[in-house]
Amino acid sequence: MNKRRIVLTAMIGAIAISTLSVSLSLAWYASSDKLKVNSFDIDLSGNVQLLMSTSKELDTFKEKLTAEDLIEGEFLFSPVSSMYRSDWFDQKGDTPLFYDSSSPALDGIIPKEEAPTGYFQKRIYLLSTAVDYYASLDVSNCLFNYNEDANLLRAQELHKQYSDASVEQIKDSLNSLRDCLRMSILVNEEDYYKYYVIDPYKNENEDVYFGGILDNDGDGYYDVYTDGNGNKKEVIYGEVENRNQAVYDAPVDPQGEVEPVDFKGHFFGNSFEAKNRIDSYTFNKNNSTDIKIAVEDSYTLNDADGLDTEVVIPCYHNEPTEIVISIYLEGWDKACINQTMGACFDTNISFKLLRRIL
Repeated sequence: MNKRRIVLTAMIGAIAISTLSVSLSLAWYASSDKLKVNSFDIDLSGNVQLLMSTSKELDTFKEKLTAEDLIEGEFLFSPVSSMYRSDWFDQKGDTPLFYDSSSPALDGIIPKEEAPTGYFQKRIYLLSTAVDYYASLDVSNCLFNYNEDANLLRAQELHKQYSDASVEQIKDSLNSLRDCLRMSILVNEEDYYKYYVIDPYKNENEDVYFGGILDNDGDGYYDVYTDGNGNKKEVIYGEVENRNQAVYDAPVDPQGEVEPVDFKGHFFGNSFEAKNRIDSYTFNKNNSTDIKIAVEDSYTLNDADGLDTEVVIPCYHNEPTEIVISIYLEGWDKACINQTMGACFDTNISFKLLRRIL
């Protein structure tokens, strides 16, 4: 097992989640491949004006939260998605929900599966011992990056199984895991209810869509279903409005034989990239103007920087503020593929005092 660190810090102290242990595999649609996490610690140090707890009881607040405070047993990372946000957010739910789009559709029924596990999530309470203030991310001290040394060792081992790819190519694939890493914060206060998703490597003008065609059954072709008229059509997964208005192109050969695709090995599996079946109607996304595929609502680290940022958390004097921190892998990000299996990454999440609440 490899030990990694996840750290949260405040301008007036250090909140540290440490000794993250991970196992050796992660995959988009292989349920046996998970990232394993065993222990966390959170610390506050320095000139402490901020205390924290996992309870609202004032006498429970302290400078340090240990693994015993934060984790009950062992939990696993696997790709999930923040799609269907309105399901819980519009009702002011007290806990963010994540969903899994990795199961194949059966009989044309699009799966909408809530993912109760597969990510780190913890309810934490912040308490100011001084004045009321807004806290925000300390972008200059935030880190979401791959672990070069660990991924090189992993690439060298994988190269023994997949010699068609060089060690450098495999390492680059492992390093790309950082691109699908997300951190979210729910501020769950009666008069301040906000949800922030942070995408550290979000590219300008490059949206993550929560829907599309996938090869979830792993046969090398995009999944299809048979409609009421006996026509085979590609399945449109995810959070999609007006799915029945989708435009399809006619099959190349309705009676044609679909040839098996060569299996390149589990590591090279990718549900985003597959072939269209020649006997099926294929989804024409460009012409499907009447459907709406949900887009991830996220902030970059630059968005979270500066005095005028929207990413703020009110912290009050002797009045606990409830937040829910989630760390997860966004399954609809095109970087969330099997070639990131076994990748190691280092994460540092920092908070700072931004401005007083007037």
